[in-house]
Amino acid sequence: MTHHLPLRLIGLAIFLSVLGGVSHAAETQKPLNIAILPCSNIEITFKKFYPLIRYLMQKTNIDMRIVVPADFTAFEISLRKGEIDFALQDAHTYITLANLYNKGEFLRALSIEGETTNFAVVVVGKDSHIKTLNDLRGRTVIFGPKASLTKWVAARLLFEENAINIDKDLKAYSNGGCCEDIAFSVYLKSVDAGVVCNHFLAEHEEKQKELGVEAGKILAISRTKSVPTRVFVSHKDVSKDTVFKINNALLELDRNNPEHSKILYRGELGGFQRAQDKDYEEVRKLMTNNLIN
Repeated sequence: MTHHLPLRLIGLAIFLSVLGGVSHAAETQKPLNIAILPCSNIEITFKKFYPLIRYLMQKTNIDMRIVVPADFTAFEISLRKGEIDFALQDAHTYITLANLYNKGEFLRALSIEGETTNFAVVVVGKDSHIKTLNDLRGRTVIFGPKASLTKWVAARLLFEENAINIDKDLKAYSNGGCCEDIAFSVYLKSVDAGVVCNHFLAEHEEKQKELGVEAGKILAISRTKSVPTRVFVSHKDVSKDTVFKINNALLELDRNNPEHSKILYRGELGGFQRAQDKDYEEVRKLMTNNLIN
């Protein structure tokens, strides 16, 4: 049996760094917990979303902290206990736990390009001689976490559509974490292939420098279908006033504004816009195909 770790919290550094910009009244309030899924790497998640949390705290005068769930099960348990106030998550996670959220007022996060959809790509080492998905039969693949709509759900569908049963036709597969970790595993040849978000390759050179990976050593051989971007939603018990303040602050972010652009780019976002539950019917159809388990 897998033993699930409790949620990892990254709050103290954020709290101390912005204390000077938050009023004394806000200091006495209980901080809001904002969960970020599906990446489970604490350091990477903190670096990506610290600017966004700092912006929200300064804009709303509400204390907040980032919560990084170890996995979906840990996230669900904490959400049911009321330990999470807001969550930025993939659409299938939202649908699975929809009864715990305020479905009447939530946002969708846009891609870096400002789109409402994104996709994942299967990457291999350039010198691996792997050219197509079919070449991965009998080899090892690392997918994204099961909380990832692109790197797990859509990726499984991609393999299925190419007549590859990941349980029978691959030598082995596993579920990794962030794109950076997955790409690095491919580069080190720990696995034959990995699944990363499409924007990872768009930022290829910069990301590779951060990882110590020689640019051009990783290439994409296939891509998944496009699926909806992540949603930002509140727990059903969060007050309407708080939801209004947080959502409005996010909606004010403009990627054409230089200061806002820095905040959004760090979190691999293109902004936020209002969404409705009916916008995710396509994801519900994926779920009926037993692609999420």
